[in-house]
Amino acid sequence: MVHSTLQQPSVDALETIVSDLLDLQHELTPSFVPIRPSIPTALEFLRQVHTNFPVIYRAAAFDWPAFNPTSGRRWSKQYLLDRLRDTTVSVAETPLGNADAPLDGMFVQPHTSHLPFPQFMDKLLDLDADTVCYMQSQNNNMPTEFPQLLDDVAMDITWATEALNSKPEAANLWIGSSRSTTSLHKDPYENLHVQVLGQKVFKLISPAEHICVKESMLTKATYQKLSVGFNLTAETERQPWPTLDPDAVDSRDYWQSKVRVLEVVLNPGDILYLPALWYHKVIQVSDKEGLCCSVNYWYDMDFTGPLWQFANFVQSISNSLTGVDHNSDCVKDDNI
Repeated sequence: MVHSTLQQPSVDALETIVSDLLDLQHELTPSFVPIRPSIPTALEFLRQVHTNFPVIYRAAAFDWPAFNPTSGRRWSKQYLLDRLRDTTVSVAETPLGNADAPLDGMFVQPHTSHLPFPQFMDKLLDLDADTVCYMQSQNNNMPTEFPQLLDDVAMDITWATEALNSKPEAANLWIGSSRSTTSLHKDPYENLHVQVLGQKVFKLISPAEHICVKESMLTKATYQKLSVGFNLTAETERQPWPTLDPDAVDSRDYWQSKVRVLEVVLNPGDILYLPALWYHKVIQVSDKEGLCCSVNYWYDMDFTGPLWQFANFVQSISNSLTGVDHNSDCVKDDNI
């Protein structure tokens, strides 16, 4: 009996497939993030989720007490200090405002401190300090750590909850300043991000463009705070992470030259729908009091639908072309 062997596609063939995919993605989708002037119905939002494309719902959260000047609960520096005066918060501390970010071949994670909220605010607003603080815990901190603020915001986004037939997996409060930037990354959640104070600038890249984001296996490292400054302590594990900076694309590199970065500015009251698996870099813009504050809601993505399989297929082909091997490299390496 003669067994035939399937011929493996050549590198050139795979590169052509990926390049054609990027061209098709750009042809079929907008080159900008749409802005909707009103709150969607559950059906309208479900249709948006099925497109896996971001959208801004302008001023869609202005009915929250946190925005209402007559509610007595409008958020400001003084209001937050009054409400959280006796609360201890988890704070990410770095020298450069670069928590969870690539740096010199490493994936650097912040030093974590637990500070009384007033002390955190003092450090956050000290622009000359050698430590950059960011309250960025992503553990459903809104209901568990800040119950004093629950009456000021929504516990979920009602039309999203109805559309997705589930409550959010997490509701997170973020408080930072212009000194912090979140590096390019992706999350396996349907994300509804509500801006409360200041602005956020999102740089977005579709999951179809995985090959453009320069994913690399980076050695994990953690900032350790010293009496003066910080030290980086490397670990023995590696972390796959995109190393592309959307603000520093090298047009001489073929794959970087094909990336399409969508930029959106989120103002107070706006809700950004950030689809699952979209890459995003986030730049904070402080308000006149020095604060940038938002609340986001993570809804589980549908892992049974085609998006998860498609994204993993694209990632596998891209990694085979760029030489990233998760299976062999994302393990402890005794030689590091």
